[in-house]
Amino acid sequence: MASDNVDLRFLGEKMQQVQSDLRQVRADQLRQEGEQVQMQDRLSRVESKVDRLEEKVDRLEEKVDRGFRGIDARFEQVFQTIATNTKILLDAIRGKLGS
Repeated sequence: MASDNVDLRFLGEKMQQVQSDLRQVRADQLRQEGEQVQMQDRLSRVESKVDRLEEKVDRLEEKVDRGFRGIDARFEQVFQTIATNTKILLDAIRGKLGS
């Protein structure tokens, strides 16, 4: 009977140790879950910032494209003016040479 008491006390101690270990594991799990929630929140904020940056980049690209189209149109006008003026000059020179 004495050996039964020793065995039961030993088992009781081991059960308490297992319970303590389980409480620690659960505490660690809760801490990690909290950290995971924080990381998900941070990731969500970063994704939102990236989305806003992408929108800004898209708007800037549109502005740059519009600017280049405007510059192209101005160059086209200048080329047309040069072509017209050159033609007028050549016609005037031909007219003087032919007279």
